[in-house]
Amino acid sequence: MASDVFIIKVKNGDSDNIMARKLNALIDASGVLGFIKKDDYTGIKIHFGEEGNAGHIRPEWLKGLVERLRSVTENIFFTDTNVLYKQSKRTNAVDHLKLAYSHGFGFQNMNVPVIIADGLRGRNYTDVEINKKRFSKVKVASDITDCDSLLALTHITGHIMTGFAGAIKNLGMGCASRRGKFEQHCGIVPDFNPTECSGCGLCVSNCPAGAITLSRGKAKIDEASCMGCGECVVVCKTEALNAKWSETLANLQEKMVEYACGAVEAVDRRIGCINFLTNITKDCDCLAKDEPRIVEDIGILASNDLVSIDAASAEILNGLRGKDIFRQEHPEIDWTVQLRYAASMGLGETDYKLRTV
Repeated sequence: MASDVFIIKVKNGDSDNIMARKLNALIDASGVLGFIKKDDYTGIKIHFGEEGNAGHIRPEWLKGLVERLRSVTENIFFTDTNVLYKQSKRTNAVDHLKLAYSHGFGFQNMNVPVIIADGLRGRNYTDVEINKKRFSKVKVASDITDCDSLLALTHITGHIMTGFAGAIKNLGMGCASRRGKFEQHCGIVPDFNPTECSGCGLCVSNCPAGAITLSRGKAKIDEASCMGCGECVVVCKTEALNAKWSETLANLQEKMVEYACGAVEAVDRRIGCINFLTNITKDCDCLAKDEPRIVEDIGILASNDLVSIDAASAEILNGLRGKDIFRQEHPEIDWTVQLRYAASMGLGETDYKLRTV
């Protein structure tokens, strides 16, 4: 049965006030918050943006949403988890909180606390039993599993390893502890072409695992230490380093979906999703820089179906351009693997009814 996905259109240059009003209208029309019960502990899963990145969801857009949530329960909080790569400001809860506050998510501005769900160093997790193809149990951040309900606010982008980054990735990778993130990335080692290597050392300085050194003026990868995060591929200017665009990345998508399943099951499937088709870039908000948009701003979507909202988000973007922009930016990645696998696991439907607000 096709799920309802609601959309309200936005355009480049819409002010923060206009964006907030449109989001409020979308929430009212869609009823997307209907799953939240009185006095729930409700996590608002969001990416606070990396230092130097301004494409993330702006807190000013969310104040009306916060008030609507608080009319049902006072127990709401913004949340995310720590990342694997050590150069990030989001690798521990102290720096992660400072970054969130600097981007406007502080209590004084939003009247809602921020909780980093996997603890100070990303070690706090709960094993959630799922019994799927890749994992029997997944290591979901403890403060996610303690929630009664979960609202995923997702900024749609491309991604160097999944091709498309939507609500599935927000919940799958974003609700995993650092150990869980490593489980998802494990086994992905980049291809290295030494003849293209200039010996600049950017990969060395940006490798969070310390797995790359320079030897005789060329990069050298210790495969046993590589965590498969793809940072070296992002910074390499000569294309000496490339991700292994193969079945490995399909496996990563399936692992990510299974982690999303763990997060969803942990809250008894009481979730809602809001996707922002704004500031859409080739790569995700984890990059500590701003990238040019690959398409103009389109709208905000809402649904209680995790798969349908991602399918609709991608198809709307691709329909606008008349081509698959995610395959265009990452031509070797079949990003649709995540949608098909999630649907096969019963996380949602790829068929949907799009309703314009």
